[in-house]
Amino acid sequence: MATYQQREMTRGRKRRNSEDEEMVDASAIKPTVTTAPRRSFKCVKLSESNKRNPKRSTRGALLDTLEKDALINIINSLLTTQPQIRQDIINNIPAPTILSTMNVLIDMERKFNSSFPFNKNGPGRDDYTFSRVRDGLSDLIDTITQYANHFTSAQVFPTTCFAFLDHATQMAHRLPTWDNEDNNKLKRDLYQDLNGFWKLAIQTTSSNLRQGECYSCESVSDWAKSLAQHNSFTHGYFTEAVHDFTRHLGYMIGLPAVSNEMTEAANVASATPICHLAPLESTLASASVVGARR
Repeated sequence: MATYQQREMTRGRKRRNSEDEEMVDASAIKPTVTTAPRRSFKCVKLSESNKRNPKRSTRGALLDTLEKDALINIINSLLTTQPQIRQDIINNIPAPTILSTMNVLIDMERKFNSSFPFNKNGPGRDDYTFSRVRDGLSDLIDTITQYANHFTSAQVFPTTCFAFLDHATQMAHRLPTWDNEDNNKLKRDLYQDLNGFWKLAIQTTSSNLRQGECYSCESVSDWAKSLAQHNSFTHGYFTEAVHDFTRHLGYMIGLPAVSNEMTEAANVASATPICHLAPLESTLASASVVGARR
């Protein structure tokens, strides 16, 4: 009997010892279970942060310190001295927009106006003043012409083209008129060049119409008004462009046909409607009556 009780007591002690060992093992394991994932999460988080915020290259940081004029000089130098990469550079230069070009032109116009020598009676118009500002005037006119070449290319939509020509012609109006008529040749030449650009834009738009493109009567009417106003302001420098507009696009806004070619275009328009013809507005009367050139 005593032997049986001793065996039971011994078995009970072994069971308690085994349970105590399991509790010790469990308490030893818990810290490793909770801390290991925390270290892993931190590593992943830092890795993702580095991917989202990569370090900038030294080259990019140096470019940020360059002024606009310095960057332009570098590009111009590369275009001159590295002909093998010239086309690659040109292909990566974004096409100018009306906003970007007008910002450039207005800045040039501001610098030109500020270059006039001081005169208590206001900016002079004499030969001396012209000699002082001629270089700036020539640069401004040359830049207007270069941008006009771009905006009258076939790749530019007519609405954008005519909008730029309107802005450029308004800028030409603001150029000074000199006392010596010989000094006004630069301005007269610019007007003649702009007249050619208006004619080119009209011809391109007419060609696009024959190929099936469509323009609203409101847009065409706005183009006609702008051109008529410029022609009236200059006393006839845009007469040729006005005649071309009437001949090629006038039927869209109710202007009378002036030739067999115009009649054929009107017939095509009636067969394939482009837009409803708008009544001839009184504001376009100057499109058919132009003054003599100064």
